[in-house]
Amino acid sequence: MKKSKCSLLFYVRKVSLVVILAVCLIALLIKFWGAHSIQGSLAVPDFESMGTVEQQAWQLAGDVAGEGEDIQEQFVTELLDIYYEVKDSDFAIFCSSGGWGKEPLTADPQGQSWLDGIGAKLTHLGYKYCTVDYVRTTNGLGEHLFEFEELLAHYPSKAKELAAKVDFLTRQIGDLKIILAGQSNGAAFANEVARCLGDNPGVYSIQVGCPFWYQAPKASQSLVIYHNGLMVDALTNRDIMTLFRANHMKLFIINQAPSFTPLGRLVTGACLVFGLYDVNLGLEAPGHEYMWEYPGVGPVIEAFLVENFGGE
Repeated sequence: MKKSKCSLLFYVRKVSLVVILAVCLIALLIKFWGAHSIQGSLAVPDFESMGTVEQQAWQLAGDVAGEGEDIQEQFVTELLDIYYEVKDSDFAIFCSSGGWGKEPLTADPQGQSWLDGIGAKLTHLGYKYCTVDYVRTTNGLGEHLFEFEELLAHYPSKAKELAAKVDFLTRQIGDLKIILAGQSNGAAFANEVARCLGDNPGVYSIQVGCPFWYQAPKASQSLVIYHNGLMVDALTNRDIMTLFRANHMKLFIINQAPSFTPLGRLVTGACLVFGLYDVNLGLEAPGHEYMWEYPGVGPVIEAFLVENFGGE
């Protein structure tokens, strides 16, 4: 039995190593021609024709988004869209989904359930709120690899960009409070953004089902949920045996990917993993489900909201 367990762990580690090496290799190959390496001409906006908020948005873009005119313009457009959406609200809830972060959290039944619960509780407490879906990744291999690189490094670029936008909003809208809400990888992202804003008293975070591979200090004014109250989450608790039993067929397929060279094996394995996740057939994680009505989700979030924003 002991020998069988050791063989199983070796097998899982082998598959994981193949995938990680393949992803890193592809990332290096596309690093110099990917979308994030393209720079446009320098932006020269006409500040005299702008209002104060727009001027400051452009100034922030110059500090955060880089020197490309197209990149700065996109940053400003996104920031001002959010500003006008939330400026009359007491709360802005920034939502970030799990996985690659390419779908809105509101499109996920689990995420939508507890976002609805948060909204209902804030309304009951007498607040007006606005939900902002923050999509981390768009289509394309380069975007997926950039997200993977960011995840491994604790989102150094993406967290900094959103943190700058959130800080801008709290400075421009005096009484606005921000809740950074994320699920799974989105929870890790929310924590990194909150850590960037550690000295901002108007920022809170709700992190649901953060995976075991993300290890970082918890940001202040944060609620972290690792258990849905019904069953242990294999992904947050690093239950490798349970994860393997739930995914052994997919892991077997990846390990048996046809190739003629070690490099080919790495590339093929990575393509299979990316493909599975791209069509929502990624690895399964028992217990990694968080609906509002679960005892470890709704009541816990409600208590956090009441504690920080007023009781009944």
